[in-house]
Amino acid sequence: MPGALIASALVPVLVSPLLAGALAVPGSAPRGQDDTLTVGSLDLRPCDVLPGAWCGHLDRPWDPERASAGTVRVGFAFLPASSGDSVGTLVPHEGGPGYSTTGSGEWFAEMYGDLLLDRDMLLVDQRGTGRTAAISCPELDDGTAPYVRAVGRCARSLADRAWLYGTASSADDLAAVLDALAIDRVDMYGDSYGTFFAQVFAGRHPQRLRTLVLDGAYPTYGESAWYPTQGPAVRASLAAVCARSVMCADGAGLPVPLLEDLLDRLRERPVRVRAPGADGRMHRVTLDPASVAAVAYNATYLPATYREFTGAVRAALAGDAKPLGRLWAEFWYTGAGSINPREYSAGAEAAVSCHDYPQLFDLADPRTEREVQYRDAFRRKERTDPGLYAPFTITEYRTSGWTSFGMCLRWPQPPPGTAYGPIRSATYPDVPTLVLSGEFDTITTPAEGDMVTARFPDARHVVVANGLHVVGGTGPDGCGARLVRHVVRTGDNEMGPDLAACAADAPPIRAVGDYPREWRDTALPPGAEAGNPALVAVTAVNTAADLLDRWWQSYTDEGLGLRGGTWKVRGERRVRFTLEGVRLAADLPVSGSITWDRATGAVTCELRVPTTAGIRRVDGQWNAESAGAEASVRARGPDASYALRFLAP
Repeated sequence: MPGALIASALVPVLVSPLLAGALAVPGSAPRGQDDTLTVGSLDLRPCDVLPGAWCGHLDRPWDPERASAGTVRVGFAFLPASSGDSVGTLVPHEGGPGYSTTGSGEWFAEMYGDLLLDRDMLLVDQRGTGRTAAISCPELDDGTAPYVRAVGRCARSLADRAWLYGTASSADDLAAVLDALAIDRVDMYGDSYGTFFAQVFAGRHPQRLRTLVLDGAYPTYGESAWYPTQGPAVRASLAAVCARSVMCADGAGLPVPLLEDLLDRLRERPVRVRAPGADGRMHRVTLDPASVAAVAYNATYLPATYREFTGAVRAALAGDAKPLGRLWAEFWYTGAGSINPREYSAGAEAAVSCHDYPQLFDLADPRTEREVQYRDAFRRKERTDPGLYAPFTITEYRTSGWTSFGMCLRWPQPPPGTAYGPIRSATYPDVPTLVLSGEFDTITTPAEGDMVTARFPDARHVVVANGLHVVGGTGPDGCGARLVRHVVRTGDNEMGPDLAACAADAPPIRAVGDYPREWRDTALPPGAEAGNPALVAVTAVNTAADLLDRWWQSYTDEGLGLRGGTWKVRGERRVRFTLEGVRLAADLPVSGSITWDRATGAVTCELRVPTTAGIRRVDGQWNAESAGAEASVRARGPDASYALRFLAP
């Protein structure tokens, strides 16, 4: 399978104020002396998933055909409509596989926004995740053993239950929870792997759906274990990101040919460089084609990687590998620490993937035969389709750390009669269905979105321009969230010109043109008059923009500048950086502060530099989101002051 279909909940969010006054569901018992809420046949208790949320569980058979397998406690959270008058139920499902749906409650609440005034929200954790028998396999969760070996050991720890985590069983668990809560039809949303789950649920329980939204859609069947749409998606995305950004488009060379040139060099001689990782430390990293492949494909998750990639490739070709080395160090040294399996279970990812995803070998065969099939599959593919992941070779892609084709090589053989592999549904319900894709999504590609759309009788596919993997949660006022709310509110996937325009006109990523080592070599953006004061001011503002990228890339609250200096950051919605001698250009240490309002995109900076070209201070403001935004900057020195306006970084 490809790199894990990562959930949307990686970006921190704040709880919507709409949640603060959540009330009991009409027709259900109010809070009593024993602090319980009765919904349907189940008694729920307050929990900390969200303000106003109530949690409960339903015992379900692990295997309906084998009573001796025992029962699994399916955990869920229920958020009543805040108005006290509910007209329906929202049922989102998280991705991964392996992420907890209840753990992403705040993310879903922000996406749904004012729909929560008059709709309940139900968050059910599927088997192996969150509140439903979360799988804990320390070697997998902590990355302390070779991956394929750790997957095999995890499977052995599950013993007879290793094959009881399939998506179909979890979809049936959700239907049983709906029955127990006396909920009829629901508005369902799935992101990433959650779209796979939602398709399975739609095929098995079609009568339970009112509307369906599939965000970052991954087909349940018809996809190859090679995922052949990924290579073309990467090439097209890198080219488009650069072409739509003036500073990148005006640079020397086109993204894909530049990347091809760099890969040719790295195949002859990998480059070693010291660069800061996302853990706030310096690392000596080796850049080879496989590591560059990991960085290129990982761009699907974070705008910062797309923003910086082509500029970093240009710098590497010019002999400066540090910017590209930093992207690799941030990919590999994340600073995330040990993973709590209640939040994300790598064991659940393996259990679901091995049960349901296409493989390059037959899981019914013994391990030794699988390994032969696996090697033979690569030999044939390298002979018949060597350009599958061009400009990377198949071997470079396979060894990048981005993917694990052999993940399930050591998973146990399925018991006789066990259905496994891609889940085919003959029919899907004729309900309004919206398939959402990010234009630059390279893991659940727009081409896969087309495949899924074709299988639903009443489906519309919307590709959000300049969007990445999962677009529904890109801010409460983002286009994706507006599209999700529209389908639920109207019960229809038709949309007016305003919504169609928001998907087509989403602002482009502002890609970096290059990474000069000295401030005098900085390329001036449109609007900036030539001269040393402008060069210093633009370099300082670029340094600030570079730290906004680090917020996306880092799990820590402090870190290192590209070429020196340190920074600290606090805040999630209103983000504030403190800089001490941060060097994007080696000869211009920048200190001071940056404030970034993520809700509006507004950025202000108050920066100090050593007196350089007569400049000591650079104060500015711009918008990090608006297309074509200009930076308004005041550069001051002991003898002069300059008012500058130029295209924002």
